[in-house]
Amino acid sequence: MFKTTKAKVIFVLVFSIICIITTILLVLYKNIEIEEISNTDVIQETSDKVKEKDVLGIDLEGTYNQNDLVIEEASVTKENVEIRYFQISGLKNKIIENKINKEIEHIALNWYKEEITNLNEVINVYVSMWNSANFADTISFNINYVAKIDDNDDGFYQGFKGINYDLNSGEKITIDKMFTSDAPIENILRQAAYYDIASSKTEDNLAGDLVVSDYGEIEDEIFEIINSYKKGEITDFYYSPQAIYLVYQDNEKTLSIEMEDYAEYIAIYNRYLSKESLYENNNVGMKNLYTLSNRYKDIYYYQNYQKADNYFIEISIDFQSTQDDQFAKKLVQDKISAIESEIEKVKQKGIENPNKFYILNYYISIYTGQEWSTQQILTNCWEYGNSYEMSVHDFEENIEPIIIQYNRAEESGGIPDYVYNFSEMLKTEPQTVTEYYNPETGDKIVI
Repeated sequence: MFKTTKAKVIFVLVFSIICIITTILLVLYKNIEIEEISNTDVIQETSDKVKEKDVLGIDLEGTYNQNDLVIEEASVTKENVEIRYFQISGLKNKIIENKINKEIEHIALNWYKEEITNLNEVINVYVSMWNSANFADTISFNINYVAKIDDNDDGFYQGFKGINYDLNSGEKITIDKMFTSDAPIENILRQAAYYDIASSKTEDNLAGDLVVSDYGEIEDEIFEIINSYKKGEITDFYYSPQAIYLVYQDNEKTLSIEMEDYAEYIAIYNRYLSKESLYENNNVGMKNLYTLSNRYKDIYYYQNYQKADNYFIEISIDFQSTQDDQFAKKLVQDKISAIESEIEKVKQKGIENPNKFYILNYYISIYTGQEWSTQQILTNCWEYGNSYEMSVHDFEENIEPIIIQYNRAEESGGIPDYVYNFSEMLKTEPQTVTEYYNPETGDKIVI
C-alpha cells in the first residue's frame, strides 16, 4: 500500500514538473514570437516614417543666380478701380510665357471680385503686385488689394494672394514642393507660427521688458493653423530668397517661415533648376548672389555686382537726374567709365595672381541742389568705400563671412549702400570723399 502510494506521488511530481517546464517553454517561445513581431512592426513603422531626401536643401555657403527675365509693370484703371500687375518676357518657350502672363493678368483683374461683388458699395479698389522672388527657374508674386468702404481708416476690405510658377513647365508651385520630401512640415509650421504669433503679441511690462500677453491664445491660434494645414485649407503662399509666407485666415494674415532656420529642408533653391537655360539672354539677372540674401535690380542708376574665384566687385551709383542737369549727367558717365576701367584692371590682376583676392566696393551719390552752408546750387559727389587686396584664403575664412552676414541682415528700410566694413580684420576702413562742383562751369568748389 505504501509503495503504491509512494509511486503515485512520484509520478504526479514528475508529471507536474514536466507540465511546468513545458508551460514555461511555451510562454518563452510566445514572448519571443511576440517580441519579434513587435520589433518587426516598429522597424516597419520607422521605415515608413523615414523618407529619403528627394532634393538638396539650401547650401548656406553657396550662391544663386537670378533668372534672366524682364519683369515689367502693366496697369488698368476703370471706374473706381486701379490695378497694377506684372508681365514677364525673356523665356525661350513663348507658350509657357504667354500662359503665365494670361493667368497673372486674369488674377489681377478679377481676384478682388470674390470679396467685392458690388463696386457701388466701396469708394475705390486698389490692386498692387510685388515680385517677391525670381530665381532657380521659379518666380513668385504677391498680389494684394485694398478697398475703402468709407472715409474712416477702419472701413476697408483687404486680401493677400501668392502666385508661384515653375518656369520649366508654367505650372503653379504648391506649398509642399517648397520643402524636401523628408521635411517635418507640421513641426516647421508649429515652430514658425509660435515665433511669428508670439512676436506680434508682446507688450511692455512695468520693467520695460517685452513679454507675451497671452500664451493660451497663441496655442489656440497655432492649433487652428496646423489643423487647417492638415485639412488642406492652407494652400496660398508666396516666397522670397529668405522666407516663405503662408496666407491664412481668409487671405488676411500671413505667417513667415524663415528659410535659414530650416535650410536643410528648403527645396526651392534646387528643385526646379534646369540643366539648360530657359532664357533668351544671360545678362539680365544678377549672378552669384549669396543664398538667403535678396537683391533688387534697377534701384540704382548704376549697379555693378560681380563675384568670381578671386575677385569681388560691388559698386553702385545713386543719381536722380533732371532734364537740364547736364553737368551732373556728364560727371556720372565719367565716374562709370573710370569704374569700369578699374574693374578691368582688377580682373587682369586676378588672372595674373590666382592666389590673391581683390575687392572693389564703393557707393557713390551724385545730386545737384542747394548746399546748406553756402546757399549755392552745387553738384555734390559723395563717395564711400575702398579697394582691398588679400589672399584667397583670408577672403574665404575672414572676409566673406562679413559680406554674407551683411547681405542676409534684415532690411531696415531705405536703400542699402552695400558698403562693407572690414576694419577689424584688415585694419582698413571704408573711406569717404566729398566733392562739390559748380554745375554751370564744371569747376570744383572748395567748401
